[in-house]
Amino acid sequence: MEESTFKYKNIEITWLKHAGFRIKDSVVIYIDPYGVTKELEKADIILVTHDHFDHMDMKSIRNLSKSDTVIVHPKGCIIEGYQTCDVMEEDKVTVKGVEIQTVPAYNVDKPFHKAGCVGYIINIDGVKIYHAGDTDRIPEMKNIEVDIALLPIGGTYTMDVKEAIEAAKDIKAKYYIPMHYGAIPNTEADPNEFKAGVENAVILKPLL
Repeated sequence: MEESTFKYKNIEITWLKHAGFRIKDSVVIYIDPYGVTKELEKADIILVTHDHFDHMDMKSIRNLSKSDTVIVHPKGCIIEGYQTCDVMEEDKVTVKGVEIQTVPAYNVDKPFHKAGCVGYIINIDGVKIYHAGDTDRIPEMKNIEVDIALLPIGGTYTMDVKEAIEAAKDIKAKYYIPMHYGAIPNTEADPNEFKAGVENAVILKPLL
């Protein structure tokens, strides 16, 4: 039976739904939390990839924040009333002992995501996790070497399953987790098709 959490070394990676994840070790990190209505563990850090409603969900951010939560987001996202750290493509910052690197995320032949959106590579206790954000398969992926890659497969706004399979071949990772499918219209996809084409793919079920 599929679980919501994948454990790697000391790290727990939980798929909330859509592009939302919780990464937990000595700190609690959320990436693009969306539709969080139930009580979950509060965040030390929240990462936002871009300002679309399904990625910068302010209600979810409020529900997960505490007094010292730091929100990392691209320049151009307007998030007020919180401790924030704004970033651009190819930035490197350290927040609460966690090394965070931004990488490009964009559409090649779609109008939805242009320059300014980002993906993240998080280095937490020596484990590197790549959250691709909303992106197509892009040339920059060939430079990425991580332990775990979180890749969108839903198509329409991002790469589809077939593209994601090819992207997984570009990215050097030990494990690949599909995301960004099934939660909003026009993102239906079969994760088992992704798993059939990608060695060491891990399918999670949404927690929410």
